[in-house]
Amino acid sequence: MNSLKSSAIGLLSSLLFLSLTVFGLVLTLNMTVLNADFVTSQLDKLDMSSLVEEAISQQGSEEELPEEFRTALVDAIPKVEPLVKEQVTAAIYPIYDYLLGESPDLDLADTLYDTILIPDLIVSLLDELDISALAEEFLEELPDGEGVSQEEDYLLWAFLEASDDIIAELEPWIKEQVSAAVYPVYDYLLGESQSLSLVISLEPAKESVRDALRPVFLESPPPEFADLPLAELEQEFNDSWDEFWNELWGNITQESPQFEFTGSSLSLETPAEIAELKTDITEALVEAEEALGEAREYIGYYQTGFGILIVFMLLLVGGIILIKREVRGASRILGITFLSYGILEFVGIFIARNLAQTQIAIVLPDIPSSLQTWLEQLVGSSSAPLQTFCIVLIVVGAALLAVSFIYRRNQSTE
Repeated sequence: MNSLKSSAIGLLSSLLFLSLTVFGLVLTLNMTVLNADFVTSQLDKLDMSSLVEEAISQQGSEEELPEEFRTALVDAIPKVEPLVKEQVTAAIYPIYDYLLGESPDLDLADTLYDTILIPDLIVSLLDELDISALAEEFLEELPDGEGVSQEEDYLLWAFLEASDDIIAELEPWIKEQVSAAVYPVYDYLLGESQSLSLVISLEPAKESVRDALRPVFLESPPPEFADLPLAELEQEFNDSWDEFWNELWGNITQESPQFEFTGSSLSLETPAEIAELKTDITEALVEAEEALGEAREYIGYYQTGFGILIVFMLLLVGGIILIKREVRGASRILGITFLSYGILEFVGIFIARNLAQTQIAIVLPDIPSSLQTWLEQLVGSSSAPLQTFCIVLIVVGAALLAVSFIYRRNQSTE
């Protein structure tokens, strides 16, 4: 009979040890991967500014960004980083509520539209960028004047000569137009509107360019007009201006046929590229919703299993107590089980964590150093719940062992 009890207790203790192992892993998942607070806290620790800077610096020569844009982007990212993290965090919580069964359904497009406000991010980034510094790369794409009359050649030269002043003058207008355009484009891409139509008035730009070129033309006219009186120079400039303006925008927009230039405005009518992008985004959102629905189903099974595991562990503990039927023996068996698991798992965590942190640089040698540092911290943070669980079991196990010895001495003195 005693051997049967011993075998039963050994079996229950082994099952309890295995159950504690599974419970520790499940608890870790619950407090990390399946915990929105943990995910957002780790996102907040990610140094996006350093990551972007290192990613830009590691670009190959073929894909290297213009120096002006690189500098402007590196300077602007730290200022918009808090907004990026805030909006991504706002999107994470409703998604997790759906995955964990706390909300009945999820419209991913609406969730992203209401939380990750890309237009706000673009506008914030645009406000920080130095448009004047970026203009040089754009101006290099302008036509070289081949096949254009001498007057137009001269105006183009004058335009390039005065480009710094022109861009500085137009910078607020450029930012305003881009900011106004990005919202309807975003609405269209996420299905909030079914069509896209933009009209940008070019009158402010036209007047600014004209005002900048006029004094250059009058003060240093083309050689063939050098001897003309001021009134005739004015007339020559006026005669050449409209043709130059139309030619300038015609060359700029000929590479982008979706734009229609009318002289005073620029219109955009749902180009094929944007329509195709909208289709791709819609399909991606549908696939993502299906994947989240499947994940929600499996997480539901997982949560049910977690509850069953807790009940099973309580039954194992109860079985050990019922078999021993005395405090000293039950406390010792449970104490040894808890203490042995806690110590072994704690040592295993320490070894695994240090091994994982040292292997990151070996397995992923090309990742930016800021991302490597973040991954190393992530390994430590992910193992923290299990480490805490082990410490609790070590304390509980030691306390139960102490109770078994103290209770024995008290019984002896009685």
